[in-house]
Amino acid sequence: MKGLKDKLYQFMQGRNGIDEMGSVLIWTSLILLIISTLLNSFILSLIAFALLIYSYFRVFSRNLGARQAENQRYLAQRERLRFKLQSLKVRLGLHKTHKYLKCKKCSKKMRVPRGKGKIEVTCPHCGEKFITRS
Repeated sequence: MKGLKDKLYQFMQGRNGIDEMGSVLIWTSLILLIISTLLNSFILSLIAFALLIYSYFRVFSRNLGARQAENQRYLAQRERLRFKLQSLKVRLGLHKTHKYLKCKKCSKKMRVPRGKGKIEVTCPHCGEKFITRS
């Protein structure tokens, strides 16, 4: 048994192995396979197998620089999505007490209190002033 373990270790030396993106690809393909089995969908099965093949390609790849760059791009996109979802959660929690506006000049978002009638708003980024209902 020890000989097999050593051979596997030697085989995987210099290869990428499983990283965050690889594990997400494998889990996504497995979930798609289960859904395709339940729905009897050939297209979902093909997509799942394509994801599984790509994830194994990434695991056994010797091009470490390219795979690490892919993983870094994936992690950056995941963090952007997490930030957007977190800010949406905050906005939904404050929707009763505040209104969110977009500056007409620079398109930045800003928050004003609700129920104050017509107010003059100054954009903190560009200094544009406009009147709006709150």
